[in-house]
Amino acid sequence: MRKNIKNGLFKIGEIAVDSGQIALADPCNMGKDPDLTVSTNFGDGMFPVFEDWENNKRIALVIPLETEFHTILKDMITDPTKVKKKRVKVRVND
Repeated sequence: MRKNIKNGLFKIGEIAVDSGQIALADPCNMGKDPDLTVSTNFGDGMFPVFEDWENNKRIALVIPLETEFHTILKDMITDPTKVKKKRVKVRVND
């Protein structure tokens, strides 16, 4: 067990999605049907994966299905005038 881990979410990687779905499976069953398939809210792209730690224990893996990047892409499609304001905000925060 890890010790002295701060409570909270910590990014551990990203999942590349090319089918609009994220599949969860036991590695020994790779090549077979996944145990669980979840559709993303947006479709394709990169989705961050976080570990949630509490009292030195990993309590959850978290995969946000809509990131700020996906929101910007949706806005580009529906109202390109919103994008300029958000694009500047994203650059400042990154």
